Amino acid sequence: MAFPSPAIDYVEQRLSPNSLMHVTQSSIIIPTNEGYAVAEPGHKVKKGSTVLLDVNGKMMFAEVGDGAFKTNDGIIDGDALDDARVLGVVTFMVKSLD
Repeated sequence: MAFPSPAIDYVEQRLSPNSLMHVTQSSIIIPTNEGYAVAEPGHKVKKGSTVLLDVNGKMMFAEVGDGAFKTNDGIIDGDALDDARVLGVVTFMVKSLD
């Protein structure tokens, strides 16, 4: 019987985008103009977080503020919040190297 190699204690898994970004089956991966974004539906929405919104069928990113969402198109607040649905909290943004 051979002596087991002590190097086995230091073997690590190969790095992959899925393992680095903690992508799960519930993760939403969205292509963007600059690369990709990963949103997690189960994460708690906090002030200052970036979220993925569905506003009347249009997906967009927004920053969470005090009772409003700040998007590239403007601010969503008041009655317009009824049309906005949070799909998930953005956990990673990956820029393409092209």
